[in-house]
Amino acid sequence: MSKSIKYIIAVVVLLGLNLALFFSDSSSQSPQAEKYFLSEDLEGVSRFLFMVDGDTTMIERSEQGWTLNDQYKADEGFVNTLISVLERVEAGRTIENWDQEIMGSVEVEFDFNSRYRFQFSSNATKTKSYFITDGKAKEVAVPGYRDNVVDIFTLHPDQWRDRMIFDGSWRTIQNIKVENAQGDDFEISFNDKFFLIDGNTPGDSSAVINYLNQFQQFQANEMISRGRFPDLDSIGGVTPIAKVMIDDIKSEDQTVLEIYPSKSGQAYHLVKNNAGQQMVIDARRVREILIKPTGSN
Repeated sequence: MSKSIKYIIAVVVLLGLNLALFFSDSSSQSPQAEKYFLSEDLEGVSRFLFMVDGDTTMIERSEQGWTLNDQYKADEGFVNTLISVLERVEAGRTIENWDQEIMGSVEVEFDFNSRYRFQFSSNATKTKSYFITDGKAKEVAVPGYRDNVVDIFTLHPDQWRDRMIFDGSWRTIQNIKVENAQGDDFEISFNDKFFLIDGNTPGDSSAVINYLNQFQQFQANEMISRGRFPDLDSIGGVTPIAKVMIDDIKSEDQTVLEIYPSKSGQAYHLVKNNAGQQMVIDARRVREILIKPTGSN
């Protein structure tokens, strides 16, 4: 597995663990420290704009929630984490004339009106963070947060996307059909009071319920835009090894997931849905949704 793919799969877990550590360490915050942002200002944030290495990430509040780059739904949890980080940022020493590398820039909009802009950077060992305005840098940190503050601004736009691709359970799913070139095809369909497997009454109803409940808040490990990883684009050009088609009472449209082969040693699969999105999903989870529930007659 390439380093880049390892990173995209692990970033959500790592970021969550690190943030959990600093949120639980509120006792370490100093009441005398100077906060970089006012909490009341951040309560009215309406847009974030990050510009790093040619990538632009715009996260904007709308009536439907947070939107990413005018195209995708943003991950609400990640956006809330970002706001929480900025609420806790404390400013330390000042460097009057900053002449070091600039990593990128940030623009924060408040109440769809006023905007605050700053650049950001780090030291050579990536252990310190700096916010820079008018050539003057402030060293910033979040008490209890072990990682570099500015790292959150350097996430790829894909990593801010909402990863929810389906949310259903045995109470809402009406039909699932699995076509598996490397295993058994099967179909689970609701019939009056319960489900049939390939038209037959299942011997173990709990196995069917457990199988269907795998799709509750079913998230991708990460959404992947085309062109970001050429090797995944290449895999996406071959024939899928499996297809999962789901009908749910909450949705007018069927959800279709096409699963592509993984390379030797890869612990994930490229998956495409019928909305034209592509993503990576852990190989273990893929295996579980391709196996027919046990106990069928």
